[in-house]
Amino acid sequence: MQTSFFNSPVVDVERNKAKTLSFLQSVKREGIENLIEYLLESDYFLAPASTSYHDACPGGLCLHSLNLLHAFEEANKKLNKPIPHDSVVICALLHDLCKVNAYAKTNRGYSSVKGPKGHATLSILRIQEHIQLTQQEDDIIRYHMGLYGIFTYHEHDTLAMYKAINKNPHVQIFAALDMLDSKRK
Repeated sequence: MQTSFFNSPVVDVERNKAKTLSFLQSVKREGIENLIEYLLESDYFLAPASTSYHDACPGGLCLHSLNLLHAFEEANKKLNKPIPHDSVVICALLHDLCKVNAYAKTNRGYSSVKGPKGHATLSILRIQEHIQLTQQEDDIIRYHMGLYGIFTYHEHDTLAMYKAINKNPHVQIFAALDMLDSKRK
């Protein structure tokens, strides 16, 4: 049984699902019920976070998102201008929505399923099918891959990311926390 969100060898999928649903149900945003329904009908709670890197296990995507939620909540509390709690929840739990239905289980782990291209942009599109994002939320999710988003996914350029960070330091903080969680033991 999972004893904490960090460094857990076995993911408690049902516990993480309940926690995630509780956080999302606390969000006061038009369309949140539809987004929750979308998650329940998808593989969000069972999907891995990657094919072979971090949290490449059943429930890894939800676990990674919860890890990021807790880390981002703590970082946000320390800032002069924290963003609203709803924004913290939305960004952390939904930033990797592009990974829903993106992996197939194989006898050697997981493999990517050919589907729509994109990472952050695809996550944003999927979120906005259900709820409207604020500009801050859009920037945090759009640039959460940091330089990887520029050089690996070619989704934006350095100047655009620089401008977003200048307007909203949460962009860089979130990207660093996402990277940190993806590199934990």
